[in-house]
Amino acid sequence: MTRLFVNACMREDSRTERIARAWIERAWGADRYEELRIGEMDIRPLDSRSIALYNDAVARATYDDALFDVAKQFAAADDILMAAPVWNYGIPAKLHDYLELVCSQGVTFDITDTGEYASLCRAQRLTFVSTAGGPIPAGVDDHAFGYVRTLSNAFWHIPEVQFVYAESLDMLGADVEAKLLAALESHAS
Repeated sequence: MTRLFVNACMREDSRTERIARAWIERAWGADRYEELRIGEMDIRPLDSRSIALYNDAVARATYDDALFDVAKQFAAADDILMAAPVWNYGIPAKLHDYLELVCSQGVTFDITDTGEYASLCRAQRLTFVSTAGGPIPAGVDDHAFGYVRTLSNAFWHIPEVQFVYAESLDMLGADVEAKLLAALESHAS
């Protein structure tokens, strides 16, 4: 089984990463996994040059360019853990840029003759771990977890998509350790 940890925690001593590492210990134990540290990678948003390269590759069905490396790695994973803080009710820009590359037609999904998305991914589970300094208002998750959930359901057809999070960590009097533990306990694997 191939396990992939997409680590988009940008800060040293990240609370999100602490939950993610505890989740790994519980869910994967001593099993091996690949880790991508998104903040340290040279990932850039698609621009006019890279989108032309992307469109040409899709038209020719050749995915040899390094542009498709993260999509190939994602498609080959059986179990995916993604960890990122909620920043301004969204995900860090670098994670968005990564997901833009992962959504590669012909690598992680394709389009059928009837215009539906067909998954080319092996993942059976994607877990998104996150923390927020303030409260996450109802309905706002569409900009962070909701975005990842939509991609997982629409493009990759991942059967189990779960959200593990702790919020209001920066509020006066917050028991941060208790909130982190509660988030992990609520989704014990």
